[in-house]
Amino acid sequence: MLTAVLLLMALAPLQSGCSIDVVNAGLCSVTNTGTTVDITQTQPGGGSDGGSTGDTDTDTSDQTDTFQRPSDEECAAEPLRYGCTPLLASVFPKLTDVASFAPAALTITGEPGGFGVVGMPVNFVVDATVQETTGELFDLPVTVRFTPASIAWDYGDGTTRETSNGGRTWEQLGLPQFSATATGHAYAARGTYTASAIVRYSAQVNFGTGWIGVPGLLEIPTATSPIHVVEVRTALVDLTCLENPTGPGC
Repeated sequence: MLTAVLLLMALAPLQSGCSIDVVNAGLCSVTNTGTTVDITQTQPGGGSDGGSTGDTDTDTSDQTDTFQRPSDEECAAEPLRYGCTPLLASVFPKLTDVASFAPAALTITGEPGGFGVVGMPVNFVVDATVQETTGELFDLPVTVRFTPASIAWDYGDGTTRETSNGGRTWEQLGLPQFSATATGHAYAARGTYTASAIVRYSAQVNFGTGWIGVPGLLEIPTATSPIHVVEVRTALVDLTCLENPTGPGC
């Protein structure tokens, strides 16, 4: 019974999330893979199987899930208080929890209605906005925020462009159809093209103590969108095609 009390006293100061001290101690890492933000946290567990040790007097499985391993400095100064003993090392091996976060994939739209006219702008839009997603590490909440930084466009005809945002529709811009926009593109020849974009995000992580920036950018591709480009020809005639189906341009 005395052993159980000492174990609980030793582990009590260790309860913590991924604070700055925990990150500095190497027990919590945040990695930008280029497409996801991966967070890994290490802390003592409740036995080799992650649950009870089998001794009812020392069963701390319910209390240890959120306990944090002490730093080397704390172990050197007060090993008993912080649980840095061979007994704890055998009874409470390290546990690791990993969580991955990614922004939702978006779609690219071309107006008007996925069609275009040779030599006239097609307007492209990606509805890229700030996204937040939540999860847990050892039952402690964590939030990751993704903020669009830029959009890399590929119009499918060998032309590319990068813009600071995902653009807006002609209606939102108060422009008539086939107006030039910062995200639009005019095709030089008829045909069907496959347009796509890559949304680049900056990321921040919040463990409940404020936002921490994640180095680098994530690159999340959109779904592709077919654009059918046609030619429009005009002719001056005295009768409509309904009136004269064999007339010029009919």
